[in-house]
Amino acid sequence: MKYRWMFFLAISAVLALSMLAGGAEPEHNRYHQHLEAVEKEPCTDHGASVFCTHLPLMEIVTDAPVPPPFIGPTVDMEARNYETVAATVRYFDSETENNHLTDDPVVEERAQFRIRGATSRRVDKTSFLVKFQEEDLITSLDVSLSGMTADSSWALHGPFVDKSLIRNYVCYNLAGEIMEYAPNVRFCELFLNGEYWGLYLLTEKIGYNENGRISFTKTDPKMAATSYILQVDRGTADPRYSLENFGYTSYVNRPLEGDAAGRLEIVYPGKTLTQAQHDYIAMDFSRFEKALFSYDYDDPDKGWRQYIDARSFIDFFLINEFTLNYDAPGLSTYLYKDVSGKLKMCVWDFDASFDYFRYSFVTPETFRIQDQQWFKYLFKDKSFVDQVVKRYRDLRRRYFNEEYLFSYIDDTVAYLGPAIDRNFEKWGYSFQSTCNGKNYDFLIPEERNARSHEEAVRQMKDTIAQRLKHMDSNLDRLYIRCHASMNKKFNNITEDGGT
Repeated sequence: MKYRWMFFLAISAVLALSMLAGGAEPEHNRYHQHLEAVEKEPCTDHGASVFCTHLPLMEIVTDAPVPPPFIGPTVDMEARNYETVAATVRYFDSETENNHLTDDPVVEERAQFRIRGATSRRVDKTSFLVKFQEEDLITSLDVSLSGMTADSSWALHGPFVDKSLIRNYVCYNLAGEIMEYAPNVRFCELFLNGEYWGLYLLTEKIGYNENGRISFTKTDPKMAATSYILQVDRGTADPRYSLENFGYTSYVNRPLEGDAAGRLEIVYPGKTLTQAQHDYIAMDFSRFEKALFSYDYDDPDKGWRQYIDARSFIDFFLINEFTLNYDAPGLSTYLYKDVSGKLKMCVWDFDASFDYFRYSFVTPETFRIQDQQWFKYLFKDKSFVDQVVKRYRDLRRRYFNEEYLFSYIDDTVAYLGPAIDRNFEKWGYSFQSTCNGKNYDFLIPEERNARSHEEAVRQMKDTIAQRLKHMDSNLDRLYIRCHASMNKKFNNITEDGGT
C-alpha cells in the first residue's frame, strides 16, 4: 500500500499525456479517499478489545429511541416516517493515527436524526439523515466532515443489499470526475447508541452552498427570478413545493400509488420560496419542455439547446447507462439551474447500479434511458446523439476503462481492509438465503445473490466488462431514435415527404 501514491501519480501522468494526445480536455480533480488518505500504522498501545479503525469514526447517541422507518395503522397503509429525534454526534477523524471512541472528537455537535431512503428502509441496516443544529435544536449549523464542504445536512448510506459495499463510492467518484458536480463521499464506521452498525458512506446531500456542493447565485426572496434545484422522485405531500408545468405533468409528473402530490419537487429555494418564485420556476422549466416537445426541437435558436447544458445531460445519460442505474431518471434525479445559466443534471443514489436492481431485466445487454422522460425527445435530435457517441468514446479511453475501473475497485477494497470484516461480523448473515425465518435474497432469481464479499466484487467487475463490451458494439444503435422513419409524425412529415 505504501506504493499507492507512486502508482497513482504514474497512472495520472500517463492518462494526462494520453488526453493531450487525443485532444480531450483535462477532467475535474476530486478527492478519492482510498488513494489520498494517509496510510496509518497499527496501534500498539491498547488491547484487542478497544475498537480501532483507520477510517473516520462516527458515534451517534439519540435522546430517545430512533423513530421506526414506517408509520400507519396496518401494513397495507404504512407510509415513510420522517419523524426525527434529537441526538449528539461525535466525529473522530485523525489524519495520522487510528480512531477510537476514547479519542477527542474533531466534531461534537447536536443534530436531528432519522432513518432515510425509500426501499432501503425495509432492510436491517438502514441509512440515516443527520441535520446538525445549534444547542437550541432549531437553528441549522454548518459542519465540515473529513474536508467536505461545511453544511448542516448529511446522508449516512449503509450498504446492505450491495454486498460489495462500494457501489455508491465508486459511482459518485466516477461521476464527480466526469460531471460538474456529484456528491462527495467518505467511508466511515458508525456506532449508534453504543452498538456497532458497520461500514457507512458519509454523503453530501444535494443542495445549495456558496462554498461547495451546488454553487450558483443565491436566491433572493424579494425577486421572482431565482436559481433553483428540482428533484424527480416520489413526490412531496406539500403542494407548496410540487411543480406543475408544461408537458412533464402529463408525461410522468403524476403521483405514484400512495403519494400525495406529483413527482417533480422544488427543493431549492426551500423555506424562503415565495409564490412568485414558484410561478417563475414553473414557467422557466416549461419553456425548456415546450421547446423540446415542439416541432422546432432541433432548431438552434428555438429548440432545446438554448435552455439546457447539453454536456450535463449527456454525461448524466452516460454515467447512468454505463452503471445500469435503474432508478434514473424517473427517481433519485436532480436538476439545477443558475438564474442566469442553463439547466443541468446531478446524479444521486447508485444502490441498484451494475446489475443490482431487484429484477434481472436491467441487464448489461440493454439500453433504457433513451426512452425515458426528456431523453425520449433529446434523442430525436441527431446532433445530440452524435455528441453522446463522441463523449462515450472519449470517456472510454479513461474513466470507462476496465483497467482503470478494476484497479480502482481493488484499491478501494484494499483500503477498507479490516473494516469489511468488521462490517460482516455484524451483517454477514445477509449472505444467507434465509436467516431466522427471514428471506435475504433480495435479487431475483436466487442465483444472482452473492454468497461472499469476494463474489460480490467479482460480479461487479464482470458486469462492468459485459457492459462496456455491449456499449462498444451497440451504442451506434441509438441513432435509430433520431432516424426520419422514427420521427415522421413528430416532425410533421407526410408519407410523400411534404409537411
